[in-house]
Amino acid sequence: MLLVCTAVMSIAGEGSTALDSTQPSTQYNIVNERNLRAGKYTVNEERAAGASAVESLVKATTKVDDLETYLKRGDTVNKVFKTLKLQKAGDNLLDNPQLATLMRYLRLFNEANPTKKTSLVATLTTHYGNHGLTKIIEAGLASTSKKTVATAKHLQTEQIQYWMAHGRSPESVFGVLKLDKFLPLTWISSDLFEKPGLRTWIRYLDDFNAENPKQKTTLISILSKRYNDKTLANMLIAANKAESTSSIAKRIQAEQTLVWLQTGKKPSDLFTMFHLQKAGDSLFQNPLFPAWIKYADDFRVIHPDTQLETMSTLMKHFDDDVLAKIIMAANDVPSTKSLARRLHAELLRGWERRRETPDDLFFLLKLDKVQDKLLESPLFDVWAKFMTSYNQMNPKTKYNLITTLTYRFGGDKELSKMLLAAEKVPSTKAMASELLDLQIAHWLDKMKSPGLVSSYLGANGAAADDVSSILYQKYLKSLPTW
Repeated sequence: MLLVCTAVMSIAGEGSTALDSTQPSTQYNIVNERNLRAGKYTVNEERAAGASAVESLVKATTKVDDLETYLKRGDTVNKVFKTLKLQKAGDNLLDNPQLATLMRYLRLFNEANPTKKTSLVATLTTHYGNHGLTKIIEAGLASTSKKTVATAKHLQTEQIQYWMAHGRSPESVFGVLKLDKFLPLTWISSDLFEKPGLRTWIRYLDDFNAENPKQKTTLISILSKRYNDKTLANMLIAANKAESTSSIAKRIQAEQTLVWLQTGKKPSDLFTMFHLQKAGDSLFQNPLFPAWIKYADDFRVIHPDTQLETMSTLMKHFDDDVLAKIIMAANDVPSTKSLARRLHAELLRGWERRRETPDDLFFLLKLDKVQDKLLESPLFDVWAKFMTSYNQMNPKTKYNLITTLTYRFGGDKELSKMLLAAEKVPSTKAMASELLDLQIAHWLDKMKSPGLVSSYLGANGAAADDVSSILYQKYLKSLPTW
């Protein structure tokens, strides 16, 4: 997906930059969350890790003499776990002072039993399971207590070391964390991004790749085995909207986009997969839209034998007037202005490729429906610019703006009436004045009689400072003298 945008299309920049086909991965800012130290993991190393660090974070409440008694009695760490009633701590385990007591006993036990060494994670996993312990750890990471967060970080690192030492693959960890458990109707949606363990799994995958470069895998390679493109697209769309999951969604989108580029997935297919055809007036505000634009650009670079699909896709899903309004509205917003300008230019070229004429476009933009409010329509400027572009491309069949408008309004007088009314409206005054000047020039070119011009402007009987009188006098002064 963007999906990728960002890729996936890296949903990200508002603009669109071409992808270097030789090094696509660098274009999508795919970053991992690897925070673990480098180096191969061993079971013995894992057993020694983390206990003293966690123990230092919380106070123990059980006396050392009691621990010595447990040790002399030969109690296992698992038994002491139950003796301390930590099985009742549940999600509050990391805030329980008895956890430090267990840590202290773990250290004593390992020193006294070097051939039976165990670890905190092994003990906690025995009682809570991989999934349950991960839930506890991730809840701790979200705590407002700095000590709890620090404890959770230490435990998460030890848990990942534990899996690494036992040779678990990212696929295996995905399963033990129950991330592969589907909701009903998973072809429509999934709660993957809401499940505890997702961030832990991603961290593990990154560290696994660093330790096993020959067995590297990606998030998307694992997820694509479980979700089809449409389902995953829906999941990423939802995840992108939530601050807590947007960064993960963008990364997966980036990975997926690289896959799509390599396999030749068409931008037009992604457009509907992202439901962008349903975005309406908020198209430019949808974070997937600039990502999709980038994907279309990169697709064109990697597949040079294809045509750029941005505008052809947009014109397929939106009526001309609707699309033009969306683009013009985006042109007034600083964050989307650059992209809007680009798409405006592409829209003009799209009409030219369709061989539309200014007459055709006047109706396609539904300007015939606005009547006296023509200059208030943002689409009038679009139409006028198309006429200019059309005339440059077709010098033998040039259209004259005033001639065309005169025809559309039913005559010189009717057009003058509309323009004089628009000249009194602050928002359209400048444009109306410019068009009135063009109309005067047109009449001069046609050598219209002063009587006709006075009639067109309604100048007869008008005050001297009225616009119609001023324009009429301007016309008289501009008439050639013989």
